[in-house]
Amino acid sequence: IRDVPEIVACWSVGGGVDYLLKVMARDIDAYQRLVDGLLDREIGIDRYFTYIVIKTVKDEVALPIAELLPASS
Repeated sequence: IRDVPEIVACWSVGGGVDYLLKVMARDIDAYQRLVDGLLDREIGIDRYFTYIVIKTVKDEVALPIAELLPASS
């Protein structure tokens, strides 16, 4: 996963799945080739779910440091 340039982020998560990957592909065909290649490697992927971003609602990169600090008296 670390060596696949199309996978731009990967998180280990709790819940119904083990990992969440952020993938950037040129189009659906390129994405499907990537997934097929990962499945062919037999690296332990038993099943996968695909969710395609339709619209960005919020994509904040700055950290809200002031909100995380204790309130001053």
